[in-house]
Amino acid sequence: MKKTLLILVLAYCLLPIAYGQDVQRFAERGVMGTARYIGMGGAMTAIGGDPSAAMDNPAGLGLYRRSEVLITLDETIDRTQQQDSRDVYQCSRFALPQVSAIWASGYPQKQKGLIYNNLLISLNRLYNYRRVVNVKGDAMGMLPSICDKTNGLTQADILLEDIWNIEDIGWLSVLGYDAGLLVPDGQAQWTPSTSFSQGELTVSEKGSQEQLTLSWAGNINNQWYIGASVNIPTISYSKEVALYEYNSANHSAELISQFYANGWGISASVGMIARPTQWLRIGASLQTPTILTLDIQTRGEIYSQLSLNQRYEQTTPLCEQNGNHFASPLRSSIGIAGQWKNIGLLSLQYDYAHALRDKETNSSPMLDIHTLKAGLEAQVYRHMYLNAGYVYESSFAKDDPIVGLPYNSVRTDMDYRYTQSTQYASAGLSYRNDRLIISLAYQYGWQSIHQYATDYQITPDLIHTKTHRIACSIAWRIDRETRPAEE
Repeated sequence: MKKTLLILVLAYCLLPIAYGQDVQRFAERGVMGTARYIGMGGAMTAIGGDPSAAMDNPAGLGLYRRSEVLITLDETIDRTQQQDSRDVYQCSRFALPQVSAIWASGYPQKQKGLIYNNLLISLNRLYNYRRVVNVKGDAMGMLPSICDKTNGLTQADILLEDIWNIEDIGWLSVLGYDAGLLVPDGQAQWTPSTSFSQGELTVSEKGSQEQLTLSWAGNINNQWYIGASVNIPTISYSKEVALYEYNSANHSAELISQFYANGWGISASVGMIARPTQWLRIGASLQTPTILTLDIQTRGEIYSQLSLNQRYEQTTPLCEQNGNHFASPLRSSIGIAGQWKNIGLLSLQYDYAHALRDKETNSSPMLDIHTLKAGLEAQVYRHMYLNAGYVYESSFAKDDPIVGLPYNSVRTDMDYRYTQSTQYASAGLSYRNDRLIISLAYQYGWQSIHQYATDYQITPDLIHTKTHRIACSIAWRIDRETRPAEE
């Protein structure tokens, strides 16, 4: 039964290899950017005056009166832990998540009309994918899930030549058969050759999502600010999944799956900020769905031992599929902020991510996401400011709908998860003078996740993720000559 298989590179695969979990994964966003933006919990739709705020509302760029160059560095530590377990998995990384340049041009002496006409080019990190999840416990359903996907096939079907390119046969079925884990009953039905009582799942993710933002904004009458952006995100993502199950008779099987996605997308956003009084600001923005084009690779391998002399292993080809298209949610944001002279400001914000739905079924692999943000800034001394922020983001799904790979999928990563809620609390300190801005921020994030190893796992494993982020931003303000107001 054991076969020798050379690792092939397939230029074309007959089956789609993306499913609902990918849509959710690539729609995730973090509260990342400049130290001031992080310190205020990202609640800057009605405030502006920060390059990262342009990601939510490009109109905020219109508040700039001087050109500026800004760079941000951060250190992030992620810790994941299974509920009631002492095992903690920690990932640490140092990054440059934000670089921007603002060109402010205008007529500061004017009081009416278009007073400032500003441009921004900014590179921001939207999300970090680096994480290690490890769960241990009862068997997680590897064999029942593979059998279910194989039912309807005969033994002769799986022994066909060029098996990896046959559209109606999934790669999990081939791996399970070649590893001696499936037994046919002669009626195109399959049962496990053994049963497992214990299991362990390890999911290791790496990569990030970055975004290049090109924005324009205008200041009208020092009361209205309008803006528009073109956003170009890039994604680099990899995942390796190891699912290991065993029993007291020393029977075991380990399924290792690899998944890679790289690509880019495009979206546009528009926004406005109104300042009806000196102390009140109201902001709103809308971002089109991001159309992503991704190149995807997937591969699987399996190892099994059913007795002292029965050891099997099998590896699939590397499947490559180029030009996969995804559409992330339509996003909107509204905010209100109050400013009290030079004392400080308070900002409240609501973000809404509307998941795109299938036109025929009106269904979506994820829920609409609701995010509440609050930010505070107070002047504590000359040129010194304190920031504080809080963020709450709702669940990506309701009642954990089962997500299983199609029976004929070339993918072998059966795991999926649902984020139950995400929260952030942050604090920051800034020094600002006419030439220099130095900002520091600390962010603490916590997240609850329901992790499934397969679609046959009845009760999910509850995972807690905690994130510690320290960010430092340095900005240099550049004076520019401006013409006097026209008579």
